[in-house]
Amino acid sequence: MFTEQYNQIPEMRQMLFNVQTADSSYEKDSSVGAFADMPVFTGTISYDDVFQGYDVTYTHAEFAKGFKIERKLYDDDLYNVISRKPRGLAISAKRTQEKYAATVFANAFTGTGTISIDGTTILNNSEALSLCNSSHTSTASASVQSNTGTSALSATSVEATRILMAGYKDDRDNLISVQPDLILCPRNLEETAWEIISTKGKVDSAENNANFHYGKYKLAVWDYLSDSNNWFMIDSSMAKMFLNWYDRIPLEFFQDKSFDTLIAKYAAYCRFSFGFSDWRWVFGMQVS
Repeated sequence: MFTEQYNQIPEMRQMLFNVQTADSSYEKDSSVGAFADMPVFTGTISYDDVFQGYDVTYTHAEFAKGFKIERKLYDDDLYNVISRKPRGLAISAKRTQEKYAATVFANAFTGTGTISIDGTTILNNSEALSLCNSSHTSTASASVQSNTGTSALSATSVEATRILMAGYKDDRDNLISVQPDLILCPRNLEETAWEIISTKGKVDSAENNANFHYGKYKLAVWDYLSDSNNWFMIDSSMAKMFLNWYDRIPLEFFQDKSFDTLIAKYAAYCRFSFGFSDWRWVFGMQVS
């Protein structure tokens, strides 16, 4: 019952994050810089090397919850109360994972790149900047880049954001190929986002112009995004490179029985960490 219920609940975590297993108590990541342009060959090869980027440490935290069933409740279960408990625990486990995954976006505009849960540091990013920030630098260049704005969701702001993301540069100030293909928004903006990407004609226009955005983007609506106005544009393939979720211990369900008390105990347990190793896959709009 637990596994069946857990697998039936839809989730955004698998869609957005690079979900992977971990083999130790923590994972370290470090972005790798780019090579400079190739010079003209004049008889001798010019050698180059890349710069190490900012260090990121993912530290896994433990999560657990359980319930108990008395023998007499099992014998007299007239209303299928027992069957609801494992299903309820599965809902709790999936909700917990989704809520924490969403904090990457809910807190994208604040903080210093550190994610903490109940005093446990899950992510430590040596860049010490929030995911969406106007002051991103690199270890190889002093140039400042921004991946944040304040524009409300509209067809005009979507196009402006796409152009800004196309201007992202690597650590040596060379353009990189960022191709945003996903709009992430809260439930409140779902209708607006759907109209932008699904209307064949130009949005909110009496002219018969074709809609440039028609079919160009996927739409992801996440109920755990806490702000009803903020939205994000994402290069989903790059997100799978830099937006990480590590399952140190994937979700487990187990039981034990106490002979002396005639009480059976059931519990769910998992251990994970999550966060981001680079920012160049996303542009966030913090709308007042």
